[in-house]
Amino acid sequence: MTYKYQFSSINKDLMDAHKAERTFSLGMRAFFRWLIAMYGAVSVSLSLVALDFNKSILQQSLSLIFGLVLLYFFAVKPVLKRFSIKRNNASSQEITLVFTDDYLRIQISGLAEITRQWDEFSGFNESNKGILFYFTDGIVNWLPNRAFFDNAERTKFIEFLQSHLFNQKNDISMLLLVVTLLNFNKCC
Repeated sequence: MTYKYQFSSINKDLMDAHKAERTFSLGMRAFFRWLIAMYGAVSVSLSLVALDFNKSILQQSLSLIFGLVLLYFFAVKPVLKRFSIKRNNASSQEITLVFTDDYLRIQISGLAEITRQWDEFSGFNESNKGILFYFTDGIVNWLPNRAFFDNAERTKFIEFLQSHLFNQKNDISMLLLVVTLLNFNKCC
């Protein structure tokens, strides 16, 4: 089976991918991330407004540091990443993704063509705007929903991905079983 998707990747696609990745990696939606960032802002504000040298400076310092850390990880860092995405990527790129039973090929017009084997594929996550692909070397790729003809095609494609991920995990499980049996035979 072969799946081929051609589309123009725009900065909005990369922003959607970044947002989906943050949701999956942190396990929480944007609303809760901003709630935590607001908690950090309140913590910093109260630490600075209620600065009282008669009270424990350690407690106030810890509250200030805690608030700054929350603000950085949940508000500042994502904004910096979005600016980086806009600045370091072309506003539009033609991308072709080809998925076969033997390999995955990613072609970016004018830049590169990358072929990966299925054993490099470590997983995927679905979001309401597309699919994130993870590889063993830490690379993440994005396929927006607009690349699919319809929802039925998307569903079939996800089943295709699951079958390759399942086969890969079965191969690893079988290898672990064989190694375990060999070790058991050596010791007993």
